Amino acid sequence: MRDEDGKREERKMLEHITASEIAGYAVGTLLLSATISASKIDSFISSSQRSSLGMCKRCGDLKLIACSRCRGSGLIKEGGPPFSLIPVVDGNPRSFGVKTKKQASCPNCRARGHFSCPDCRCSKLHS
Repeated sequence: MRDEDGKREERKMLEHITASEIAGYAVGTLLLSATISASKIDSFISSSQRSSLGMCKRCGDLKLIACSRCRGSGLIKEGGPPFSLIPVVDGNPRSFGVKTKKQASCPNCRARGHFSCPDCRCSKLHS
């Protein structure tokens, strides 16, 4: 009996959805998927442009690649997530809602923020 009532409620909910709401959900899904895949599409296009110009596919003849851990800054911010929905008080009434983060040198790149491009280095060795 309860299963039938639950199915009836679901049917009633679906009956009230209009075509414009369905179209809105479809457009929202499309925009979300485009946003998620934008960085992959961008890296594919830039790699193909570099190869067509005869440049290194990885670094674009800069001979350097940014560190993936610190994103090229040489510093890592410690102290939790980048944002929080719950206000944090550090004991100072002026910093209400702002959590101070400590910065440490990146151990991955030794605070340089970059590495030499392995593809360019290998091509020098084989030449």
